[in-house]
Amino acid sequence: MSSGMPIDPACYTTYGELQSGKKLRWITFGVDNSVIKVYATGDASKRGREAWAEFTSPASMPDNECRYGVFDLDIVMDDGVHERENTKIVFINWADDNSKIKKKMVHAASKDSFRKGLDGVAVDYQAADRDELKYGSMLEMKAAELKIPKVSLEKMLA
Repeated sequence: MSSGMPIDPACYTTYGELQSGKKLRWITFGVDNSVIKVYATGDASKRGREAWAEFTSPASMPDNECRYGVFDLDIVMDDGVHERENTKIVFINWADDNSKIKKKMVHAASKDSFRKGLDGVAVDYQAADRDELKYGSMLEMKAAELKIPKVSLEKMLA
């Protein structure tokens, strides 16, 4: 069931900038005064673990809070013969276990309607604690959905 919470148009404009692959690596969104808004963005020049660490830091994904996020993940597809780079957009639903119940309920009720407006997302990922937000945790949980070959996954986790 949708909460009908308004979505700031800047959310989708900023998401379009991320999809272009030129300016942004990641975006976090959250509820502010009953409107879903952009909270933070990360520059496309940062990649891999460095960008993920910034994206999942308490400054972007605060403890005791709920956020949505999108991350443009670089994947090196290695079939043992050829390597090629690819990117996949990952949608993160961050609802810290320690968030207030009302915040979690509003966040959960708004997720589907917000997520539907984000075309091009390859996979959705739910995280409720800092361990689940780790780069390796997400990759290991979603490698099959992202179609990351084992050789590539091992390199990404190294």
